[in-house]
Amino acid sequence: MRRVVALLLALPQANAAVSKDAIASLQCQVCEQAVEEAIIYSKENKISSEDDLNDMIDGLCSVKKQEGRWVAHLDIVQEDPGGPLSVEKQDQLGYCRSECTVVQRACQSSLRGKEESLASMLQQDTGNKKMKEKICKKICEKKRPKIPDWKNEPFESRDPKEVETFDMMAKMKAETGMSMKMYSREELERMTDGDMETMAAREAYASERQMAKMQEIADKKERGEF
Repeated sequence: MRRVVALLLALPQANAAVSKDAIASLQCQVCEQAVEEAIIYSKENKISSEDDLNDMIDGLCSVKKQEGRWVAHLDIVQEDPGGPLSVEKQDQLGYCRSECTVVQRACQSSLRGKEESLASMLQQDTGNKKMKEKICKKICEKKRPKIPDWKNEPFESRDPKEVETFDMMAKMKAETGMSMKMYSREELERMTDGDMETMAAREAYASERQMAKMQEIADKKERGEF
């Protein structure tokens, strides 16, 4: 039963307030990384139209989107105690907790108001260096603030099978409209077998109701009621 319910694993999310100084300390490096990731993702996925590029950029800073998943590969480090922050890219995808939230906010802040320019340069296949200068120059000219009270959060890699499952569920929701409630590992570990059986039954019932609703809509379309 536990192996079945493991399909409901989700990304743990951080609720703590995000330091403005921490965001400012990372903006330059994260901006340049975001531009590089945008170039890579658009080429790998053959995204070239203006609308598609704008859609991609809208999700570039969100770990919930494929185009923004790079954010969860970044680990925040502080080389000198009390000094500025920087990021290091890890090979594996990590959980999105407090540090990941800071990186997302730094990404959003650094690209705000520059989305159309970035899309235009991607469409024109502007070079990496020129693109970074155009998008990130003003931010990178600012002095990075020091963070005297920074508390490091260990980078924890996600299980590749868990990531695969998460992607499968997202694809299922996109294709069918059906969704399943997702639980963190900590929540699953606290559950008894009885809790899991109840949860599985509830999810199955919800799926049946969704299927029935979809069938009802299809029937109405056939009768010309839509």
